[in-house]
Amino acid sequence: MHLFRCFLIYLGEKHIINNPLQNNWNDIKKTENKKRILVVDDEDLFRDTLKHLLEDTKLYSVQTAQDGETAINLLKQQSFDLLVTDYNMPEMNGFELFKRCRTVRSNLPVIFMTGESFYDGMIEEANSQGNVNFIYKPFDVECLIKIVDLSIRLNTIRIGKD
Repeated sequence: MHLFRCFLIYLGEKHIINNPLQNNWNDIKKTENKKRILVVDDEDLFRDTLKHLLEDTKLYSVQTAQDGETAINLLKQQSFDLLVTDYNMPEMNGFELFKRCRTVRSNLPVIFMTGESFYDGMIEEANSQGNVNFIYKPFDVECLIKIVDLSIRLNTIRIGKD
């Protein structure tokens, strides 16, 4: 519910970042090619809200999946610049999705979201495999957008593509 309230506040504002990072925000808005993001969450309202929040920045094209199997199939068929996944999902949790994702797209940056906690050692194991970030629900929308942007930028630098 917290994210939904942020969504409503965000829709009413013209500028969502009023701090020293504003210049970076203006710079990235000039980007012509939208980055592609896959959002995976079993909660429909949260998944759809997150899609709209990211697409409203005009920087990203977002596709969604309700579970890990659907996400893996999409990753096999399409190219994405970032995977944003819920950690606690039925059948295949976010970490299992992450491990399977690494066999399909080894360099894809991943952001894990959770409203609970990550199990011991999971953060260290995931971090050892590349560009991975973590965010706890409920989260600040501006914070999420900054993490999304940084994850994509770091990966672009890391693999040397433009």
